[in-house]
Amino acid sequence: MAMKPTKKKRLTWLPQDIIELILVRLPVSNLLRCRVVCKQWDGIIRDPQFTMAHLRRARHRPLLFFQRGRASGKSFPSEAVLFDEAWSPSTRDVPVIDPDDFLCASCNGLVCLYSSNSTIKIANLATGESMHLAKPVKYAPQDQSSFYSFGFSPATNEYKIVHFLPGQKLHPAGASFSVIQVYTLGDDKWRDIRTLEVVSLYCVKQSGVVNVDGAMYWLTHDEESNWRRAVISFDLRDECLELIRLPEVDFADPAFANPFCYWITEIDSKVSVAAVQARRDSLLARKLHIWTLDNKVEKSWTQKYSIELPALSVLGPHFIYGDKIIMHSRNGGIYCHELTSQRFTIDATKLVKLLDFSPRSYENTQSYMCVKSLVRLDAYKKAGMVRTRKRKEGWKLKKWEAWEHDRSKIEELWRSGHRIQQRMHEMAHVIGAAISLNLPAPPDQAE
Repeated sequence: MAMKPTKKKRLTWLPQDIIELILVRLPVSNLLRCRVVCKQWDGIIRDPQFTMAHLRRARHRPLLFFQRGRASGKSFPSEAVLFDEAWSPSTRDVPVIDPDDFLCASCNGLVCLYSSNSTIKIANLATGESMHLAKPVKYAPQDQSSFYSFGFSPATNEYKIVHFLPGQKLHPAGASFSVIQVYTLGDDKWRDIRTLEVVSLYCVKQSGVVNVDGAMYWLTHDEESNWRRAVISFDLRDECLELIRLPEVDFADPAFANPFCYWITEIDSKVSVAAVQARRDSLLARKLHIWTLDNKVEKSWTQKYSIELPALSVLGPHFIYGDKIIMHSRNGGIYCHELTSQRFTIDATKLVKLLDFSPRSYENTQSYMCVKSLVRLDAYKKAGMVRTRKRKEGWKLKKWEAWEHDRSKIEELWRSGHRIQQRMHEMAHVIGAAISLNLPAPPDQAE
């Protein structure tokens, strides 16, 4: 008796854990589109546990921020460039950054932005979601963006903003602070926390702040060390401070002067400190020393790199990404170079130019580690500190000389029509090329 052919059953559904394993590998841009496929997918993508699982897989990429300012007789707004994994400037204009914003910090795909006449803004680079918070001090003439930082505590799953409040006491190196103000997203007020001692506000302003494994780190003065610096950590869970001494290092190289520039940074998820020496016979040639904190409890340090930089400088606070280092030149170029070993000299012939930011000043350029994430802000928007933005969000045309002019509806219609026309031209070109490939070759006219 002949066997009847069996029909293959179509797989009409997948277990949710399999769907999650597939979705967690997609970039944020695709996941935002996948949310409209069905309620199940939308629920998976919105789940906080999925958000954290996706965040753990995300790769860090450089975010270069250019502060607003004047150059060559012209005014320039604030803008940012986000690089993709191939080190191409994938996003020239980051929409969440307004023309008068200053970037304070980047954490888990969220950025903390400061405006001198507005609020503190927390925004998601990938989704465009944002929220505005009242500043801790309404009228503070000395207040500036470098006095704010932003971080995350994995132990409590909380995001916190830290404000270094300028004090009245003087420090041997200049301004100081004795109080830091802390705001936890979702709370209704800022809180004051006393510092260990009168610490240098100058170091915070010039050397940056980094957030590593649930703690913030910055530099302060330490006259007992040949670095003339020390590290202060602020645990975001316990909100306690600790002083960490730097290792004893002999900078007595006759060819180089004493360190003149310091950065606190993050390399391979570890706190690191960099010091720059200038060569005595050439002000442009420099040597970069980088030390990494291997064990916070034992306060043990290891030298990570010693790099000679011919006529180049690093961008802070983050300048090392995987096996590459980012640098800038005085003529407006931003370059990357492979980290070939722990001790080496930058080879000018092997520099890869990433972009040209001239005529902007290199002094107003910063580099931050950034990821694209699904972290949502709607859970925090009912807090008493949240403020409504006085002016409309979105793309703006800024007239820097005297006034600010919003786009009119007619201008927006023209812009939208132009985009549609450009897409139609591109589509026609692609279709025409495809047709040409499939058509038989025309007969030779000479025959």
